[in-house]
Amino acid sequence: MITTISRNAMLLAAFAIVCTASVATINLLTRPEIDLQQQKALLKTLDQLIPQDSYDNDIFASCFMVQNDKRLGKGKMQPVFVATKNNRPVALMLETTTFQGYGGEIDLAVGININGQLTGVQVLKHSETPGLGDKIQSNKSDWLLSFVGKEYQELYPKHWEVKKNGGDFDAFTGATITPRAVVLAVKDALIYFSENKQNLFIHPADCE
Repeated sequence: MITTISRNAMLLAAFAIVCTASVATINLLTRPEIDLQQQKALLKTLDQLIPQDSYDNDIFASCFMVQNDKRLGKGKMQPVFVATKNNRPVALMLETTTFQGYGGEIDLAVGININGQLTGVQVLKHSETPGLGDKIQSNKSDWLLSFVGKEYQELYPKHWEVKKNGGDFDAFTGATITPRAVVLAVKDALIYFSENKQNLFIHPADCE
């Protein structure tokens, strides 16, 4: 009886080892393709926020990580990509997260030029209600275009709200929570940029 149990245990252990090795091998073989697809998606986002002809550096190589619980999402390390031309900074893209969406977490990419003006905003990930909150996606509506050219001015913080709350930004019919969360997250990203501008444009690259 004991011999049978031992034999079965050994067979199970061997099976587990083979399965683990197989998964590890598959991950190893598919990792380069996954990395390539992620890089392509990132490049597409960068192109939407910072035009390629506006910089001449290797923007991927400029990446570094920052964390600011108050402005960029509590507990989140966020990447920053700096664009330069003739060794002079022209813009950057930083990622930020809000947890105030109707469906929870919304990840955003925010483009900001050297003067603190928005070059664009893109939604990277969200769980908002289809047909309502998902209008924050650029392929669902042109609402995100309303951010282009905007900047944060400390004297006029109320502008950074949806119109229902006295601000400048449209809400969606039947959905105010989602656009309001995005507006406030972008505002916080601009404030973070303003407070850290000098360091952001000279920060050494440290993304792996």
